[in-house]
Amino acid sequence: MKKKLLIFIDTMKPMKDGVSMFLENTLQLLVKDYEVTIIAPRYSDETYENAKLITFPLYKSIGTDYGFSRINRSIIKKEVKKCDIIFNHESLSPFSSSFFGLLYAKKYNKPFFTYVHSVDFELFTEVIKLPYIIKKIEKLFLRIYAKWFLSRETVTIVSFPTIEKILRDIKVKGKFETVTIGISDIFHPGKSRFSIKDKIVIGYVGRISREKGLDVLLDTFLKLNKKFENIYLLIVGDGPLRYIFSNKENIKVTGFISHLDTSEYFRAIDIFVLPSLTEANSLSTLEALKSGVCCINTDVGAIRDYIKNGFNGFFYYSKDELFNFLEKLINDKNLRKKTGKNASESVKDYTWENTTNKLKQVFEKYK
Repeated sequence: MKKKLLIFIDTMKPMKDGVSMFLENTLQLLVKDYEVTIIAPRYSDETYENAKLITFPLYKSIGTDYGFSRINRSIIKKEVKKCDIIFNHESLSPFSSSFFGLLYAKKYNKPFFTYVHSVDFELFTEVIKLPYIIKKIEKLFLRIYAKWFLSRETVTIVSFPTIEKILRDIKVKGKFETVTIGISDIFHPGKSRFSIKDKIVIGYVGRISREKGLDVLLDTFLKLNKKFENIYLLIVGDGPLRYIFSNKENIKVTGFISHLDTSEYFRAIDIFVLPSLTEANSLSTLEALKSGVCCINTDVGAIRDYIKNGFNGFFYYSKDELFNFLEKLINDKNLRKKTGKNASESVKDYTWENTTNKLKQVFEKYK
């Protein structure tokens, strides 16, 4: 008889972010060994094959496409009571289902695992524009909450060692396990049906939102566009700040697209740029690496655990540095190709099968 696995998650289809993609790629493997129930905000009427889905009504936040659920505590209590294992993939926020999930898990002595997909006391204050003093108070509050929450569960699962270090630095106690995030096999080097002839394509893939620092990428591209006639900016994704790219020459925004089309667009990109102010894993960077794309990133979160500066990608620390790196790579095709080859080789073992197998090993270790 299969064990009952309860999953808390704060985004789902049709959202296209690291969390929803993690669920989509691990779920098809988890259902082979577990009877899965998912508790999530109601972003759509979509369902997941072979899993029970419970959704709560969503209240969206101003300035972002995320929001808070109208939580039903009695449903959470019921599902926790009858499950065997709880896997939490929600943000570390008291306005979440997992807060009550943890309380009931302690009451009924259920193993509770949290996968830290974002450093929320850094991320949340960047999502919405707030006065400086409010940001400081908000960050302190979320840091205290993260410490309290993660120190009371069974195990904190992190994707890379740097995430554990960040959490240890705020005095999170307890057990840690590392489960490296996977990358779909549809991402690989090669030709693309979306290639733009006679253009060097600078690309970004992800949500178009405040915390992603896309204003820096836009300003830099506009300066480069005055100097080079053969460059093009491709923004793959959608979000509340999409308007900043409107009516600009040599710029395309795709909007939300399928995962398969995303892989095609990666192969159309010559230089991937991630200008984020804060990240944890950056699934889009990992997908770019596996696609054999030369990457330029801000040095945030766990990206330093898999990008080796100057080997399979580059880090920049100022707007001027971003401009200089892009200028150099636009002019040096061989450097782009060499870096891209190193990139695809460096992440060849990052598969969703390996991720899911390791996840199951952690569950069984602490059952």
